[in-house]
Amino acid sequence: MADSPKANAKALAKLSEPRPDDVPKVIRALERIADRAAKLPPQGAEDGVASFSRLYHQITVDVLDGYRQGGLFTCPGDFIIELDIAFARRYLDAIVAHADGSGAPRCWQVLFDRRQEDTAPWRFAAAGVNAHVNFDLAFALLDVWERHRVPLGTVEQQYADYLAINTIFERNMDELCNRFDAPWSDVGGDGSFFDRAGNVLGDILVTGTRDLAWDFADRMWRHRGSSSYRTVPEATLDLLTTGLATALI
Repeated sequence: MADSPKANAKALAKLSEPRPDDVPKVIRALERIADRAAKLPPQGAEDGVASFSRLYHQITVDVLDGYRQGGLFTCPGDFIIELDIAFARRYLDAIVAHADGSGAPRCWQVLFDRRQEDTAPWRFAAAGVNAHVNFDLAFALLDVWERHRVPLGTVEQQYADYLAINTIFERNMDELCNRFDAPWSDVGGDGSFFDRAGNVLGDILVTGTRDLAWDFADRMWRHRGSSSYRTVPEATLDLLTTGLATALI
């Protein structure tokens, strides 16, 4: 028997709990969420949550592989692992908040509300990246910084590892664009000028938005003595990111 939207949302919330405390658990949760989301008709595998979760799963697998192989991340204290976990928890929390009615951030709610529309998978994936990078990432950084009174390495060491994630996106951009049927990947075939140009543009967008997230987190962190140092900027950023999400899907 096929899932109803409400039943599927509750199943996804169950798969999002308990919150993972290591990256392998994050990977398993994302895989299961993608699989269960794909069971919701009529979109199936092209469902919005399934599309974004598949993308997120692949990037997280590559981050863990890069960490285990050594050389890519050098900051002491496993900063990048801590950030990966804090980052994933925000997506999982949004899934739970949507299912129980407590209120997911509006930028995520756009994806959850429209996940069954007849929309190209790359648009769903882009909407998820928009919510997760443009909104969640800055606050995931704050979560890590707040958790450790003794910082995990210097600011320079943390930022170097943060930038190293861009390398993973760059390595995967062509495959990801092809997998999610980005329109430029079909013009002239794989490796064409349009395909390469689209991949470069994707790299620039990811790099630029990740830089903005770091800068935004750094600015908030300077005002951490204020009780509202997170809440006021969070509402503003959610509003802006929601506008982008609406434009994408």
